[in-house]
Amino acid sequence: VTVLSTLFPAVVGGLMTLWVFRSTLSLYSVIGLFLLMGIVKKNGIMIVDFALHRLDEGYDRRTAIHEASVERFRPIIMTTLAALMGALPLAFGIGADGSSRRPLGLVIVGGLIFSQLITLYITPVIYLALEWFQESVLDRVPFLRSAHTHHEEEAEKQRPTKLEPEPAGAH
Repeated sequence: VTVLSTLFPAVVGGLMTLWVFRSTLSLYSVIGLFLLMGIVKKNGIMIVDFALHRLDEGYDRRTAIHEASVERFRPIIMTTLAALMGALPLAFGIGADGSSRRPLGLVIVGGLIFSQLITLYITPVIYLALEWFQESVLDRVPFLRSAHTHHEEEAEKQRPTKLEPEPAGAH
């Protein structure tokens, strides 16, 4: 859900750009929206995946998502800029039949700029809020528990409560 929350600002940014430049919602602009969602989704995955690795290493949630945001900032900006530079000629309508492909470029450029300004700040907040909700509310209901919580409880049940020496040759 955290990763999916990054898609909304991207779509809003893309549609706002079409509106600002008085362009229409055409087949090219819809294709641009799909391309945009793929790029932005990848950026959200980069942050959340890195945070999950930090959690596995023993970091607390807040530190894990903070380090993920800091460590993944440069790769996210670099991939965003690469996609942005690739879409700029489309947005300017350069080349043969450039005016028909212009909405494609406008959606990608506007959506990337708007979503990166919003997503880099919102993704960590949504991640922490959803983790808190999972721990505080959902994990209290047996059939809504996360798989992570269930595996921890199973491992806890299988641990011996008291260590007793085994007789020699028992193995």
